[in-house]
Amino acid sequence: MRTRALTLAGAALLTACGGGTGTSIPTSTSSAANRPATSAQVSIVSPSPGALIRGNTVHVAIALSGATITRVYSTTITPTLGHIHLYLDNQLIYMNYTLQQDVTVHPGLQYSLYAEFVASDHFPFHPRDVTNTIFFSVAPS
Repeated sequence: MRTRALTLAGAALLTACGGGTGTSIPTSTSSAANRPATSAQVSIVSPSPGALIRGNTVHVAIALSGATITRVYSTTITPTLGHIHLYLDNQLIYMNYTLQQDVTVHPGLQYSLYAEFVASDHFPFHPRDVTNTIFFSVAPS
């Protein structure tokens, strides 16, 4: 798999988490077991595993049950409110505040894709609610 640099995802994370605003965000992962659980379930609807995509965009659709997407960053964690993080080739490509997104891809490559439902502070629930990784290919041009 190719490794892609994070484009604006890092800046988006900093902005969404209150970077530069004096808002404190948790930085320790040592207390991961103390994170709340969620009964939400997230799955990838599109593309289907093994799909062959034509063109340079893939439409990604996510299904979420038992929870609601929120645009609000908060350190008050509710198991039914959070965000979707989408990973292409193990790299966070954006934080999705909806359940659909078009993603740029390149002809002739194979990609891995997975999504995770995270708390409103952008940190994972415990245990993590991550989809299975799917693989898809983009047809050569």
